[in-house]
Amino acid sequence: MQGHRPTLLAVSLAVVACAGELREPTTPAPPPTPVATSAPVACEPAPAPAPTVRERRRRERGPTDGNFVFSHFSAGVFSTILIQPATYWVATRVGETGHGLGPAVGALVLGAFLPPILNYTVQWAVGRSIAPGRDRFWPGFLVNQVSHLGIFIGAVVGGADFRNLGHATAIVLGEAFLNSGLATMTAELTRRPRAATAATATTVIVPVLEFKF
Repeated sequence: MQGHRPTLLAVSLAVVACAGELREPTTPAPPPTPVATSAPVACEPAPAPAPTVRERRRRERGPTDGNFVFSHFSAGVFSTILIQPATYWVATRVGETGHGLGPAVGALVLGAFLPPILNYTVQWAVGRSIAPGRDRFWPGFLVNQVSHLGIFIGAVVGGADFRNLGHATAIVLGEAFLNSGLATMTAELTRRPRAATAATATTVIVPVLEFKF
C-alpha cells in the first residue's frame, strides 16, 4: 500500500488539475470586425459643351431654305440683266443733254445709285413672296450697293464706254452674278430668327345644367 502512495498522489493531483480547468470560464472569441468596402462609383457622362454664339444663332435662324436662295438669286440676275442696261442708257442720255459739270454729275449719280435700288428691290420682293419676313432689306441692299459702286467706279476710271455693246455686256453680266450672289448670301446669313411657336393651352368650357324638383 505504501508503494502505491506516490501513484495515488499523482493521480489525485491530475484529477484536481482537470477539475480546475473545467471550472475556469472560457472567454468567447471576439466577433470579426466588418471591413467597409467602397461601393463602385457609377460613370456619369461628361456634360455637353456649351454652344458657341455662332452655333446658337444658327439654331435660332433655322436651316437654309434652298427655294428661297434660288429664287432670290435668280431674281437678282434677271433684274440686273433687264434693268441695268436701261439705267445706263438713261444716265448716258442725261450726261449728253447739256454742257458743263451738271449733266456729267447727274449721269454719274444715276449710274452709281439707281441700279442697286431697282435691282435689289425686285430681288427682295421675290424672296419675300417665297418666304415672307425671312430676310431684312438693308443688309442685302447695302452689300449690293457697295459691290456695284466698286465695279462702276472701276469701269469709269478704267475708261469703259457704256455705249459700247461689248463693254456694257461685260459690266452687266459681271454685276448680275456677282452682286446678286453677294446680296443673296448676305440675306441668307442675316435672316431673322424663327418665331418660337408657343404651345397655347385650349380651355374647354362645358356647361352644366342643374334641375331642382
